[in-house]
Amino acid sequence: MSLPTPYYDEDGITIFHGDCREVMAELAAGSIRMIWTDPPYGHGNHCGDLNDQLNKHRGIESQPIANDTPEEFRDVMDCMLTEAVRVLADDCCCCCCGGGGPRPTFAWVANRMDQSGLSFFHSLIWDKINPGLGWRFRRQHEMVMVAHKTGGKLAWAGEKAAVANVLRYSPPRDRLHPNEKPLEIPSLFIDLHTGMDDTVLDPFMGSGTTLRAAKDLGRKCIGIEIEEKYCEIAVKRLAQGVLAL
Repeated sequence: MSLPTPYYDEDGITIFHGDCREVMAELAAGSIRMIWTDPPYGHGNHCGDLNDQLNKHRGIESQPIANDTPEEFRDVMDCMLTEAVRVLADDCCCCCCGGGGPRPTFAWVANRMDQSGLSFFHSLIWDKINPGLGWRFRRQHEMVMVAHKTGGKLAWAGEKAAVANVLRYSPPRDRLHPNEKPLEIPSLFIDLHTGMDDTVLDPFMGSGTTLRAAKDLGRKCIGIEIEEKYCEIAVKRLAQGVLAL
């Protein structure tokens, strides 16, 4: 096998429309400095849940996320993190964003990021400022879990660089994807963990926020997305001028 024909490939930014389990298997070993990704939550979001029901009342069609059942989520994440060990450079960073909610998927991800060639480093809180939906406890935060390869070091901006482990940003108001993250979050991590010649990989690209951040910072980036409609949205975002944060 070989890499599929890119859906988009320009100025160091490449998009592949496909399953990350298949595309990552064809990436060169040690070619990636950083993985930043927001995988499915494993909650079955936007597929008959409260958010989906509210959207239907507003006339918004259901937007179920691929591989978002608990079983599908764990399978695709295990495969992705297995391939991550091979494609990441020795000194690197692997960041996975994970939601709160009714199932401890973030705990499973953190534990999985501390085995099979990866070493868990730290977790950060994304405070969304305003509470979202939830039963009894309303969801106002998500986790960002950070790891690197076992035996390697965490790629870092320099000894003097330090950031708080609570990040406060509001979610985008007009979302292009149900779980779209604010541009400031991947921008912060990409700036901390990569240099100008490094390549960032997002195996669950969604609407292309990671790619947009990488382009604005002058980094190379590879995005993989299983749903073609989001590949199309990402290409349109990349065509915009540099976005000020």
